[in-house]
Amino acid sequence: MTKASRTLEIRPLAPSRVADVRTVLASTFGSQCWDLFFRFTDEQKRAAGIAGKMTPEHEARRKEILAKLARRKRGSAGLVAYVDGEPVGYISLGPRSDYPGFARMRSTSAVDDVPVWVIPCITVRKGYRGRGVAIAMIRATVAYAAEKGVAAVDGYARPDGKRVHDGSAHMGTESMFRRAGFKRIRGVVPGLPRYYTPRVTMRATTRTKPRTSPPSRTRSRATS
Repeated sequence: MTKASRTLEIRPLAPSRVADVRTVLASTFGSQCWDLFFRFTDEQKRAAGIAGKMTPEHEARRKEILAKLARRKRGSAGLVAYVDGEPVGYISLGPRSDYPGFARMRSTSAVDDVPVWVIPCITVRKGYRGRGVAIAMIRATVAYAAEKGVAAVDGYARPDGKRVHDGSAHMGTESMFRRAGFKRIRGVVPGLPRYYTPRVTMRATTRTKPRTSPPSRTRSRATS
């Protein structure tokens, strides 16, 4: 991006946009990431044929699974950000029940019985970071969840303070969520093992709309 204002569009993930997600995720996490880590237990990965060393067959299978998630009637598996048509960001999104990986970690355990959607990953390509793309995507998740009749969206952010590597901040930071309109509803869970990443739970409630609303397309302006 240049100093000139450029158009940022945020669109629901569709099968035709899976390759764009791949472009974004590979820029930070490498060639093996297909946004499936928290969606499957190890046993489910083996059953789905995506466990073990990455092979061309695994690659094709992961792409197929993500495309299937993009076709769900209850809502797509994420949103993709574009600047002047170029894919620059991706935010994973879905019902908490879609992510058994969260249930296994105390730092991302459920706060209450509200049937929230959650944000497990926020990724912006290098060269586009620090320009409001991530915050715009977080805000867009709340609008999209509202269209689907969802009451709230939760994020599990790194608490503000020590600087972390971009790859380690893939769930976002507390300040990032606050700027997007979220509030902290739980601090760092006490008594976690030292190897756990400390996280705070952030939440935004939605203004729900009828489920018959048309697919979301969020447009905004991104400037450097």
